[in-house]
Amino acid sequence: MKQPKVAVLVLNYNGLRWLSDCLSSVLKSDYSDFEVYLVDNGSSDGSVDYVKRCFPRVRLICHSINLGFAEGYNQAIKKIDADYVLLLNSDTQVLNLKWIRCLVEVVTRDPRIAAVACKMVSMGDHLRLDSVGGMGIPYWRGFVDIGREEPDHGQYAEGFEPFAFCGGATLLSYDIFTRSRGFDEKFFMYFEDVDLSWRFRLLGFRVGFAPEARIAHFFSGSAGSKSVDALKLYYCHRNLMRSILKNCGSSLGWALSNYFIFSMIISIGYLFIEPQKTLALVKTILWNLFNFKDSYTQRLRIQFTRMIGESELLAKMYPNLARYQSAKHATLSHILNILFEISLPSMQH
Repeated sequence: MKQPKVAVLVLNYNGLRWLSDCLSSVLKSDYSDFEVYLVDNGSSDGSVDYVKRCFPRVRLICHSINLGFAEGYNQAIKKIDADYVLLLNSDTQVLNLKWIRCLVEVVTRDPRIAAVACKMVSMGDHLRLDSVGGMGIPYWRGFVDIGREEPDHGQYAEGFEPFAFCGGATLLSYDIFTRSRGFDEKFFMYFEDVDLSWRFRLLGFRVGFAPEARIAHFFSGSAGSKSVDALKLYYCHRNLMRSILKNCGSSLGWALSNYFIFSMIISIGYLFIEPQKTLALVKTILWNLFNFKDSYTQRLRIQFTRMIGESELLAKMYPNLARYQSAKHATLSHILNILFEISLPSMQH
């Protein structure tokens, strides 16, 4: 049988330092029908000229400015012809030549699978996990990569299903992506993958996992910093609130109340140790107030077309798995865990 056509899209913004290893490894893939695209977001470091010169097989989709992750990919995907779209960060390296075949095998098993997550491992230690997908942090405190910094001993294998794919390396059904209206372009960066996975699931679709599709990833290499600075906190927190406003069903009131309680607590905590982050959290609320009309319009459409109930979705969002917790501000994190996981109402809503 003829294999489905796959388009590999590598999003790039001033990522010249990563492109040699990334593109070389992708082009060695053993899949018979795939094309590789560099989606450039207005880089000024010579990335485009370098790819033209050194990787003539790679096609170019160039944006004149930095459109961010969501719009950058949305605009590029409109220009390609493929059955499946494989998104890949520039700060990655493919470790298994049959990775595309592994992903396609999973997605073609079930027409309800909208996306397939790769097994992402640390660029510095291929035996340590980076992400196998995403899950929620209880009581609407955000989302986290499953498996982050765990030794890889096959604990996430065949049959494992994350709530969300990680946008750093994932295969998407072109048809379902288009029907779902793609990424939310209001986000610019961070949380786009969780929001789209959430909407996939509301439409009755699933997220698969291909454990043999192994990708080495330099965590936050394309972002330039591994730390959660004020800017990253701002985008993650504001996009979480917009996702809650759009996607929550009967749990909306509970989710918003916990979101605001959590925001208030960490705002007070950061006021004494990193006041710029407190300001970022205030800006988060203001941005969502300013964009509330659009979020509400999106909510009406999403809730009207949803196919599954809230309890079923929350069971997928909050699996019984250990979650990564940063060592930074460990005391504050410990206090939050006590306050939310003991004092607040049960998650069974």
